[in-house]
Amino acid sequence: MLDYYRLRSQYPGTLVIMESTLVSELGGLSPFKPGAFNTRQRAALGKIFHEIHQNGSFVSIQLVAPGRVGAPSLAKQHNVPLVAPSEIYIDDAQKQKIADAGVELQAMTEAQIATIQDQFVDAAVGVIEESGADFAEIHATSGFLVEQFLSPLSNQRTDQYGGSIENRARFLLELVDKYFKHPKIGLLRTALRLGPWSTHNGMVYPDYENINDHPMLQVSEYIMNELQKRKDSGLEIAYVSIVEPRVSGSADVEGWETSKQSNSSLLPLYDGVIIRSGAYATNYKGESLKSNVVRKVGDTWMHYEQLLNDVEADDRTLIGLSRPFTSNPDLIERLKKGLELTAYDRQYFYTHTKRGYLTFGKYDEEVVLTSDELDEVGVPVA
Repeated sequence: MLDYYRLRSQYPGTLVIMESTLVSELGGLSPFKPGAFNTRQRAALGKIFHEIHQNGSFVSIQLVAPGRVGAPSLAKQHNVPLVAPSEIYIDDAQKQKIADAGVELQAMTEAQIATIQDQFVDAAVGVIEESGADFAEIHATSGFLVEQFLSPLSNQRTDQYGGSIENRARFLLELVDKYFKHPKIGLLRTALRLGPWSTHNGMVYPDYENINDHPMLQVSEYIMNELQKRKDSGLEIAYVSIVEPRVSGSADVEGWETSKQSNSSLLPLYDGVIIRSGAYATNYKGESLKSNVVRKVGDTWMHYEQLLNDVEADDRTLIGLSRPFTSNPDLIERLKKGLELTAYDRQYFYTHTKRGYLTFGKYDEEVVLTSDELDEVGVPVA
């Protein structure tokens, strides 16, 4: 992980947004996810962040609680409950898996809600003060705990944290305000990630005849309005990262063009910094795929029409790229110079060796590793 982020932050000024990192045991545990809830974990993160800063770049870290999608075996091992807004399983298979592990899914008490919010704050303070992160991003999509509160699929509470749009957004907005008020986090270190259209981790909705009736779009619009109110009063978040409907998790979404799904209604509601991400540079092999528009410049096919259109629309929009970075450590230079990108190797996503992550070099540079080197598993750096 240290080598991966060092190589991908070599272009000064790069903002690296590091993957979802656990805030506590109570919030949920997942195999191989990094954590930020003890001194050793924060020391390890600090070594990675130091490499990024040495390159003249910056780092934001996604802080997450898995909630109901945490690993039941780890909950059992660490003697913590598996918690969620409501006792609602994704499906019968998940219910059986949780039962087989000898744990139960529990609806959170209001005391547990406050505890996990405070654990988010503690993790943010730790990664900023001890590890040296520039920003702490609240991960509110992909079916994890914060989105579980936002969604009526997983939140059927009858108290102040469930029911109406305002109530379902309460957990998140209270958390944002706690970040704002903490002197070691504050305003421009607080960030947020939203993904209204994600179906990841059981967030599968029926088809809506009127797309404006989609509950995640509605609650996302409410959140953007609330962030604008805070900005108008002097409480401005560093950025809001929004996932485009073209992707869900790490996969492209088939047929999204005809679904009428769009983030266009969200963008005018908040006038601060926006990061848009999702399939902006994935169609780079000369194939005119449905998820993007291609154009020919001279003799070269370019696949960044949507990227250029969106980033040039105003002076506050940034574009986030992830999958192409796995196979192009010099991605920014290639985009600047119009150089061909190397195809990423999806079969190695979320694996734990160098394969698919440290097997790619800069443009016209070949990385040669022995089979033993390829199969080396990462080791703790602290």
